[in-house]
Amino acid sequence: MDSDQRHQQPTGPLSDIRVLSIGSSIVGPWAATLLGYLGANVVKIERPTGEYIRLLYPLQNGMSTTYTSTNINQRIAELDVKQPRDLAAVQRLADQADILIENFRPGVGDRIGLGYDQLHDSNPKLIYGSSTGWGDVGPMRDRAALDPHLQAFTGIGSMNGTPGGAPEMLRFVHMDPSAATFFAGLNLLGLIERERFGHACWVRTSHLAMGIVQQMNRAAEGLLADAPLELLGSASSVSAPNQCFETLDSKFIAVACDNQMQWEGFCRAIDGSEFVTDRRFLTNVDRVNNRDVLVELVGKVLKTKPARWWVIRFEHEGVPHGFSLDFESIQYHQQILENDFLVTVNPPHTGPMFVGGLPWTFSKTPANIDADVSIPGEHTEQVVAHGFAENLGLGNEPKVKADMALPLSGLRVVDATQGFAGPFLGLLLAEAGAEVIKIEPPGGDWARQLAPRTPSGNSALFEAFNRNKNNSVLDLGTAGGKAEFQSIAKDAAVVLEDWGVGVAENRKLSYEILAQDNPGLVYLALTPFGEKGPMRNLQGSELVIQAMTGYLRLLGKLGDPPVRAGADIVTTCTGAMAFVGVLGALYHRQRTGQGQRVATSMLGSMMCIRTHQWAARTNPDEWLGDSYCRNEEDSPHYGYQTRDKPIFMTPATGIPREEFFSLLEDFNMREEFEKNATFVENWWHTLGLGYLSGAARPLWDKYVSQFSSEETLDILKRYDIWAVEFSELTNLMDHPQVHALELVQSLEDQKFVRAPWLTPWGLPKLRTAPTL
Repeated sequence: MDSDQRHQQPTGPLSDIRVLSIGSSIVGPWAATLLGYLGANVVKIERPTGEYIRLLYPLQNGMSTTYTSTNINQRIAELDVKQPRDLAAVQRLADQADILIENFRPGVGDRIGLGYDQLHDSNPKLIYGSSTGWGDVGPMRDRAALDPHLQAFTGIGSMNGTPGGAPEMLRFVHMDPSAATFFAGLNLLGLIERERFGHACWVRTSHLAMGIVQQMNRAAEGLLADAPLELLGSASSVSAPNQCFETLDSKFIAVACDNQMQWEGFCRAIDGSEFVTDRRFLTNVDRVNNRDVLVELVGKVLKTKPARWWVIRFEHEGVPHGFSLDFESIQYHQQILENDFLVTVNPPHTGPMFVGGLPWTFSKTPANIDADVSIPGEHTEQVVAHGFAENLGLGNEPKVKADMALPLSGLRVVDATQGFAGPFLGLLLAEAGAEVIKIEPPGGDWARQLAPRTPSGNSALFEAFNRNKNNSVLDLGTAGGKAEFQSIAKDAAVVLEDWGVGVAENRKLSYEILAQDNPGLVYLALTPFGEKGPMRNLQGSELVIQAMTGYLRLLGKLGDPPVRAGADIVTTCTGAMAFVGVLGALYHRQRTGQGQRVATSMLGSMMCIRTHQWAARTNPDEWLGDSYCRNEEDSPHYGYQTRDKPIFMTPATGIPREEFFSLLEDFNMREEFEKNATFVENWWHTLGLGYLSGAARPLWDKYVSQFSSEETLDILKRYDIWAVEFSELTNLMDHPQVHALELVQSLEDQKFVRAPWLTPWGLPKLRTAPTL
């Protein structure tokens, strides 16, 4: 069977869109993969020798699982753009493309003949998407960046760890696929801008900006509430109890009480009615302020019964709960299987491989994962001879240009979500220009009551996620409230709700009902666990989803109390993934006038984000790879310890052997290093992302710790070693590179983290969150 017969025809909302991916590693290529899931015709170009991540362990049948799982739903051509014939072929592809995706360092595209100005002159309808490591302005613009560098510098790594301990890095490349999700959304904004206003633009972002935006609510704790960002183990900064507790059978159960109703249900579940009236625990802020004594008291109760007892009790009372799952548990978990959150692809060159399933369900334009993954280079001759070939008759000509405007300006979004992920999604839509009307119950969004509080009386999270919105208070339990909701939704482009499976139907506010008066409506339903399976009606939380998708096994040590990711990554990544789904549906609406229902979930989003982990654990040739195979069993990653603070460093792929050994001499460690024959033979892999880095880390720390961080970085600058220091998130807000990206902006005496993109249409004027 030839490659054309193997690959399925696209069916998603982007089935008439052509994407040219010329980037490398994960951020650019996986953003293209997500667009491919949505139906885009994607062609990837890489050099004939293969790109960097083909070197990453583990391998499956000799090919990196990271590379294979990054490049799905696309055809792959190997071309050397240094050769005029190959460069001309890539330029012809750019002439046919709707979107070009690249994640080079600033200026590389221009240098190789594939820069924005040149390509846009030839193809005025081209959206040119760029994601650099640190941004294309500022003092760090020319530095290289890999996932761990961003973990260290953005502050993600500074919030993971046990109280009184040292900050830890996630033993997984979370920053890359999460950034790719935001990047995919930005390219879709560019597409919508073109379709609505006739402007095909250069849209820019950076790994740094997207990493900081993933921590928007944690940054707000410092910016708006002047609260310290502490290491909390498995606990949360915003609510309590919200952490893992040990049970009688020595299991740890993750429990989260994000709102008062869940807290009162928790107290009933543990027969602790006295806690409800205890003045130390009356409100959520009280419970957070008295977390230590609260955890000690309820922890003693939970230790008296086995985990199964508490599952029964918490499920009955509607308390979010779950367990830290390993891959064996995940791959056979009924909730994951019934929602297709883990699927198998069949690359002919590697054999079957697990990847995360689709994070969205579209009612009219179903997305698709093509199980027949391309062999590297198999489409070279085809794309050189025929370009994109298919879909060439469906090209989208730009409309007559109107004045530049925000892509979603003039579109109404009804945001009926509360808490975390849904409001963050609403904020992203507001940052793109939508008129967002937040629907609140009479008592207000329960996120107003989270900790820490700002001078407004609202939580920092609420203020961060609900700025630039208007609001309307409606009681959807009454006929009048439902009628008013229908009236507002009648003129809306988008409705967002997180009510749970079947609730919209019971309220007579489902997509099917609202679409009768508004057939162009895009309706996004957000659930914790998906709309099928035994957990479809349960409540979820940040901690529970981190536990179910294996994140608690990426920090701390196995056997010790679990440690959570300190940034609320489930919240922001789910919001970003839902953003991609909504924008895909809005593009289809713009082209056809048709709306549709889009369903997404926290669990599905994070299972998709973790694609590279599932691929690595399928059938590796050897049990190698600190970020994948060995990450759960490995010891904590603290970076490399200098005399005063940790840094992260890794050698460039092309560093000469003699240069690396000269570096060893500068740190006075060459003699001891050369006593280990394995290190000498596999020298590149002993530092940073190499598969021997864990084994070699004590040796590096022994010698690097004799130098200050400044001295260490000065030494590393002499060589082709990519290195950064660890940063604390609040302090980072005043860093010159963050200022250069205009990522933090002020409104009177308040500061807010803005959307992670730089575009010709800009951002809307800042407005604070609405009052009740």
